Amino acid sequence: MNTKKKRILGIILILLVVLVILVVFNIGVFTNVLTSFKSNADISSSPPKWIFKPVLDHYIHVFSKGGYNFGKYLQNSVIIAIISTLFATLVSIPAAYSIVRYHGFGEKILGATMLLRLMPALALAIPVFLIFNKFHLIDTRIAIIFMHTLFIIPTSLLLFIGYIQDLPVEIEEAAEIDGANIIQMLTKVIIPVLRPGIASTAILGFITSWNEYLFSGVLSFKNSVTATVGTSFFITSYQVEWGPMAAAITISSIPTVIFIFIAQKSLIRGMTAGSVKG
Repeated sequence: MNTKKKRILGIILILLVVLVILVVFNIGVFTNVLTSFKSNADISSSPPKWIFKPVLDHYIHVFSKGGYNFGKYLQNSVIIAIISTLFATLVSIPAAYSIVRYHGFGEKILGATMLLRLMPALALAIPVFLIFNKFHLIDTRIAIIFMHTLFIIPTSLLLFIGYIQDLPVEIEEAAEIDGANIIQMLTKVIIPVLRPGIASTAILGFITSWNEYLFSGVLSFKNSVTATVGTSFFITSYQVEWGPMAAAITISSIPTVIFIFIAQKSLIRGMTAGSVKG
């Protein structure tokens, strides 16, 4: 076998391995999408059917079921995830900068923040509910945004600390020589260079907020219900509506995919525009 054939065979083997890995790690996604297009009879069939006539009944049911406003749930999820990610980013960047460059008390705050994040979320559910109930914020987007922001900040803070530690101090010294104050330093020097890190951190924060279930469920029951919580409404004491639930899950994953696609474009642009020559 000559070198060219060996190279082609190697590429084919690599592609097969990648394909197998993709199938294994995404088997749940594929199964869910297939289930959303099956009729109730096909869903209940044993053994499971892999070849069937697709139907859109479950998707129609999701948007037409009485008392079930899935469009509003999606809207809530998008608004809550975007605002929570934005707030967490705005807080984490200056906090991370102060911890890295000025040390001192900020490092103790970082330890306390990480410790709080490691606590079981369920242990906070009842106290959080009582606090927001006292301020009449139950079933409002404000309450969920507040909790999601708190959950995103520790991870974002840790990531930004790593990004800022990798930045050369020389660029800040040059900005100081030019007369830049701390606000100008952050907005005109640090943030532009951090754009790749901001994009990747925003992706993670958005996904964290979108997938959060516990506090979204505890703090809402009608007006601020998110898509994640809304998909569980098809589980009742009488039955589990597998088809509509699979359709709701499939639909609710689309905004996340779109956001990641947009953020990845920003990530690539940031990597080229925020580079530093040494």
